[in-house]
Amino acid sequence: MGGAKPVVEQTRRGARLVQNGSVLSEVLAAPGATDSVFDVLAAAVHQFSPADRVGLLGFAGGGMIAPLRAMGGGHSISGVDLDRAGYDLFCGLSSGWKGEVRFAQADAIEWLRSARGGFDLLVEDLSVGRDGDVFKPDVSIDTLPALIQAKLNPGGVAVFNLLPPDSRTWAEMTTKVCAPFRFGVQVLFESFYNRVVVLGDEALPPARAVSRMLRGALGRIGSEMETDISVRSLRLAKR
Repeated sequence: MGGAKPVVEQTRRGARLVQNGSVLSEVLAAPGATDSVFDVLAAAVHQFSPADRVGLLGFAGGGMIAPLRAMGGGHSISGVDLDRAGYDLFCGLSSGWKGEVRFAQADAIEWLRSARGGFDLLVEDLSVGRDGDVFKPDVSIDTLPALIQAKLNPGGVAVFNLLPPDSRTWAEMTTKVCAPFRFGVQVLFESFYNRVVVLGDEALPPARAVSRMLRGALGRIGSEMETDISVRSLRLAKR
């Protein structure tokens, strides 16, 4: 489908996993800020999952783990990806401080369906290379939202890292992803075209409060994302 195989680029602080010019993961040799969307995913985990069990769908190189550990998040991470190369890269650079991280090389839907017990928070970060670019796979929009909602513990939260759609509008994609949930906010960026949505079945803090929460966590690790984000409420259809 025109998707180039991810390649590893060495950086001053570790390595970067890149596909079709898009960064799939920033892998650091020490806990700290990546100055990218991964810091915001980590801040969402840190702020919205005080409990322990977090699932990461689309592990790639575990880009959010370095900022999460820098924030003091000791969460147990269970990650899944079809390709093991990113996990091996992560272990090579991060084994001394990565904490409890489990990995399965598997299809995300099959893995999640077979997972025992619920999750306190699930991060959906899948992508697919196609036609020289990187997009969200259809399963991230049509199938995974309802499955993720069903696999969350009471009070659990889902975090989706959305990319520009290739065959739908932003509004169509966001509506489909949010449909199984009752409450949500979205995080927009000045420097990245991603959008991060935080969703749950119990009321979330107002957008202004979420902005303060995320900026506080980002500021504590010196992330440039502290001043790059804006947070807006989402109007979700009542169920």
